[in-house]
Amino acid sequence: MIEIKNVNKYYGDYRVLKDVDFTINEGEIFGIIGHSGAGKSTLLRCINRLESFDNGDIVVDGKNIMSLNDSELREMRKNLGMIFQHFSLLERMTVFQNVALPMECFGYKKSEIKERVEKLLDLVGILDKKNEKPRNLSGGQKQRVAIARALTMKPRVLLCDEATSALDPKTTNSILSLLQEINEKLGITIVVVTHQMEVIKQICTRTAIMDKGEVLQIGETEEIFLSNTKPLRKLLGEESIVLPEGKNLKLLFTNDRSNDAIITGMARELNVDVSIVFGKLEKFREDILGSLIINIPDGYVEQVKEYLNKKNMRWQEVDDEL
Repeated sequence: MIEIKNVNKYYGDYRVLKDVDFTINEGEIFGIIGHSGAGKSTLLRCINRLESFDNGDIVVDGKNIMSLNDSELREMRKNLGMIFQHFSLLERMTVFQNVALPMECFGYKKSEIKERVEKLLDLVGILDKKNEKPRNLSGGQKQRVAIARALTMKPRVLLCDEATSALDPKTTNSILSLLQEINEKLGITIVVVTHQMEVIKQICTRTAIMDKGEVLQIGETEEIFLSNTKPLRKLLGEESIVLPEGKNLKLLFTNDRSNDAIITGMARELNVDVSIVFGKLEKFREDILGSLIINIPDGYVEQVKEYLNKKNMRWQEVDDEL
């Protein structure tokens, strides 16, 4: 769907994108997360060529975007809707007029525009606000207008640049639920750029972690959080929680293992005292995933590992380094 191949971009001598290379699959919600200055928004703008890049390739639906002339690029952008952090609505226009603007620019008939705009406003839940000006809307309602406008040309991809950063947590959840609904109902591929970890957890099927222009890790969102790798810990600013003596192991619980009495069963069978160091539960879309850090006395480490393997329990050793 979208192939990003060894993309590099410079601002003068400063390299803001460094050999970025990954593929976004059709129909998925793909997250790009990192701190400010990581290069994620720059990369998003390279996908629809709002910004150019110095070398590498970006291929959208089989078309290399850097090889397109102005006319071809304009046509290609119909398939790439985009929403922004600060809505970018025209204050002098009504909600209806803001959403209708892209279709008017491409010369659609008024009857087509009316039908499409009202259908989209109904989809995003603000059809009753169609004659209001943006100044009369809440932040969440403004973002719903922006989403409807981004969908007017029936794009195959929706690019979201920090689309929830200006919203409160409750409104953020409602906008994320709307994006999931759009993905499911319309089959649109969604690319989400964010620094908000909860956004990634709630809607993204796969995620790329970026830092200083590089992709440090990419994979299934649940796997990234369950494995708690060094790039994720660096992003979160977390240190591993460990005890200085014995061996610290992290157990990973997915939905199908949430009711297993692993710790008590192991303690009874091996006659070992296990210290629970840290545990947490996190929601990922419809799933609840958990992790538990335990401390094992030195003399029982191999027995415990063997027991966990026999029970098909996922585990990893925990160190104290980021």
